[in-house]
Amino acid sequence: MSSEARRRVAYPHLIYWFLFAQGGVVAAVLVPVHVLIQGILGPLGIVPVVDRHYDTWVAMLGNPIVKLYLLVLIAVPFFHIAHRVRYLLTDFGVKSAKSVPAQVISDRGVGLVVDPLRDIERYLKLADDLHVKITHALDTHLHNDYVSGRRELAAEVGANIDELNPGHDLHIGDMTLRAIHTPGHTPDHKSFLLHEGGRDRALFSGGAVMLGAIARTDLFGPHLAVHLALEALSTLQVRLRNLPDDIRVFPTHGGGSFCGTGGRSGHETTLGHERQTNPFFLTTEVMPFLARALSQHRYPTYYRDMAAINRGGPPLIGRTPPALTRLAADEVGRMMDDGAAVVDVRTGREYDRGHVPGSYSVGIDGPVSAWVGWLIARGRPLVLVGGTDNELRKAQRQLLRIGFDTIAGVLDGGTDSWRSSGRELSTFETVDVEDMAQWVLSAEPMTVVDARDEHEWVAGHVPGAVHMYVPDVPHRAGEIPREAPVAVHCASGYRAGIAASLLEQAGLTRIIHVNGEYSDWDRLHLAESVPT
Repeated sequence: MSSEARRRVAYPHLIYWFLFAQGGVVAAVLVPVHVLIQGILGPLGIVPVVDRHYDTWVAMLGNPIVKLYLLVLIAVPFFHIAHRVRYLLTDFGVKSAKSVPAQVISDRGVGLVVDPLRDIERYLKLADDLHVKITHALDTHLHNDYVSGRRELAAEVGANIDELNPGHDLHIGDMTLRAIHTPGHTPDHKSFLLHEGGRDRALFSGGAVMLGAIARTDLFGPHLAVHLALEALSTLQVRLRNLPDDIRVFPTHGGGSFCGTGGRSGHETTLGHERQTNPFFLTTEVMPFLARALSQHRYPTYYRDMAAINRGGPPLIGRTPPALTRLAADEVGRMMDDGAAVVDVRTGREYDRGHVPGSYSVGIDGPVSAWVGWLIARGRPLVLVGGTDNELRKAQRQLLRIGFDTIAGVLDGGTDSWRSSGRELSTFETVDVEDMAQWVLSAEPMTVVDARDEHEWVAGHVPGAVHMYVPDVPHRAGEIPREAPVAVHCASGYRAGIAASLLEQAGLTRIIHVNGEYSDWDRLHLAESVPT
């Protein structure tokens, strides 16, 4: 650890001890002396009684220097207590559609990571900055959506990864972490209750409690979905019943995750807020709760083998992901002929202006790992195309987190090098909804494809549109007439870009990417809404 980092850690503690010593002087010396003089020696006539001592104290308190001293003396101990427990939240790296934070808890030089991701460099950097040694790593449940980083931490820093069974405690400095059995999302799901300073402070809830939702109960198959939903009801209404409202809750799954339906974005809530606003807490009767819990969106196909990978132990990748190999255009072309998949991580509009024919449009501005894991078979060689090195590294990290380790490299020079090698680029026409309005009203032949999911479709859609959720496009593209243009839309334009690239792979050529908000269809009175 650098000397600068040590100073960042040491200086605050020196300030705390100095101010505590000052407070001790006030409490242990000045007050007793005042009591001795005014309460004992004065009445005995040994020293004169100061009749106006109250006014003297008031005058002293009016002094700006005394005010500042007392403010610091009172505020800093509270600041110290508030920072005894450090909740350092690090983002999963994909926006809006999925956010999986991991919590680092540290006290007195030791630390623990809850639900770590596979790329552990962030945790090691935090530990180094805080002069903390990561001694333990825990998972709240067997993950279906990403590869656990516990084995990486064990290999890199010797972290203990033994299970903390329900009812057992783990001590981290002056804090105690207790495992609570909270089944529902998975049969063996646990939450971790943090006890510090004589009271329960925080709950690391995994998927048992999310912001405005709970994690889904159907990942272990339809035969267990109802049973686990009933367990989830018991968790909310019985197992967590005695915890106080003001306890802080840190879920692993965030709003928009495929591990749950509904919810809101964010990393932290309180149990009291969820009891008042979370529909799963508010639904206390069995049948309505089951209806809510089992009404879930589809989830990516890679979920099906993720539990087995985590159970068996994925290969180690080390502190830092491996460097990406630069591949020439000719080499990428040969790899595509041999079955490699090209994943373009630029934005949809950049992809539309020119892309490698047959590539997948999965922009880094959305959940790359979720859609690649849904559409491309595990083990298939991958070649990335992106605008910047940073975008490519972000995409690599996302793919490694779901165990897609077969990244052969990146197209060196991007689409410019592809064109320079004598190969052609494909293009899509990009339009806004306003442009589509004129086309629809002109009554010219056109197929409009709605790439949103079933829940969005039934809530309202464009009359005459063909519903084809993104994962279904490769299997149903043959239903679309080829003699007319095909316009693809979704809720924002992101999934429509993916669907457009899949239609091109299926042989369609006249493709229009509607890169706009679905609300624009409503605004222009082109959509049919279903009353709720």
